[in-house]
Amino acid sequence: MRTFDRHGRSVTLAWTVLAFVALALVCTGCCRPVRSPATPSATAPEAPIVGQPATHQEATPDSASEGRTEQVRGQLHAKGRWLAYPDASRFRWRGVTGFMLNEQVAGGREADAVAFLKWAKQTGFNVVRVLAMLPKGWFTDKDFSPEEGLAALPRTLALARENDMYVELTVLANTASLPAKADLGSYVERAGRICATAANCALVEVANEFYHGTQRADVHDPITLATWAGRVPPGIPTALGAPPDEIGSLVASAPVITIHLDPRPERWYRLRRVRTLELLSAETGRFVIDNEAVGADEVERAQKRDNSPETFFAQGALSRLFEVGSNFHFEDGLRAAVPRPIQQRCAEAFVAGTRIVNDSYMLTFHDAGRPFSPVQKVRLAASPANPGVAAGSHGGLLPDSVVAAYAGLTQVFPESVTPSNVLLLIGLDGDPGIEWRKPWGKTGVIAALPHVQVWSIARIR
Repeated sequence: MRTFDRHGRSVTLAWTVLAFVALALVCTGCCRPVRSPATPSATAPEAPIVGQPATHQEATPDSASEGRTEQVRGQLHAKGRWLAYPDASRFRWRGVTGFMLNEQVAGGREADAVAFLKWAKQTGFNVVRVLAMLPKGWFTDKDFSPEEGLAALPRTLALARENDMYVELTVLANTASLPAKADLGSYVERAGRICATAANCALVEVANEFYHGTQRADVHDPITLATWAGRVPPGIPTALGAPPDEIGSLVASAPVITIHLDPRPERWYRLRRVRTLELLSAETGRFVIDNEAVGADEVERAQKRDNSPETFFAQGALSRLFEVGSNFHFEDGLRAAVPRPIQQRCAEAFVAGTRIVNDSYMLTFHDAGRPFSPVQKVRLAASPANPGVAAGSHGGLLPDSVVAAYAGLTQVFPESVTPSNVLLLIGLDGDPGIEWRKPWGKTGVIAALPHVQVWSIARIR
């Protein structure tokens, strides 16, 4: 659940000490030099133009999964910086919020739960994020107790499996309302054991925003959370929960890291922070998920909800380019309800963004101006914090500039047969003056939305 009082606060000494202790639990990460992004541009038409996924097959690490139509193909496991199927092929995470799905099942409203799951599958998602409990919940009048939630969980997982969906289970939420004698660790263990029998539990997240005032005091301790995560049966991916910052060191002892990005920056400057998740993944060797971004709604609300499909297309595309997981968060998803029209368009745009490149291809990115980048130079918009830049609903865009331009490259050859190399432009306004590093150049447009474009690029001989 999105909360906003955490942002803008510095991490205290206590948190810093806990960070060092938590890091001591972490296995050696796959630290490597920071990779980079690249860039081009042009004025975007109003209607999306989304290309078809590439069909040309190359020998890639994920080629074993090609040709499979079902999404749920056995228990996922953590494999360094991604999750994998039992056959070791990479799982492409496309998540969606469905918080009260388990409560619907517990309350005898299975038809509502099935309708939501069918919608999620048909829209293109493969993971639904579900709350195991919500005692004295804050966005609903339901008092959804841990015992009710655990009793309903096997059936909820079964319904998800029948509808070809994996589940991200967030176990502990609103625990401050529970008595001190309640054994929260046992709830995590029991939920984990139920998940272990289901084969479609993508992730057990121990707690939602563990530092928040709605959580009981012992939930605030990352070391305690790590202990509870250790009670989940081996083989089930776990995450401790989103930390109070975007650094992630507090929660890196688990094989998966969930992050709630700061909602305060202007739209395009907020979105470009998805890059920090790639850096976190590289530094820790963990799979990182953009777990709860600013959500979609019928009406825009500053720092809380957005109603522009291009925002969510960019979120999905950034997650694909940076090889991180991402969840589509939306107002109606809080209650696991099929979305209203604007949220539906935003959901479709998010999924389209995650498909800018064939799922079998693994991308690396290069910053404009770096030695191996296809782009030598691009005119980047100044930060809205700088004088002379107007901060508006579109992120303080400047004429003939771009907020961020990232090139995602593969080793697929020949380059001409498929859009395997891409350039993603966000916060685009006019011509940002891209200068290519020869022989690179633009070969086509994969997608074009207001202020967002994706180009196919290649070495042009």
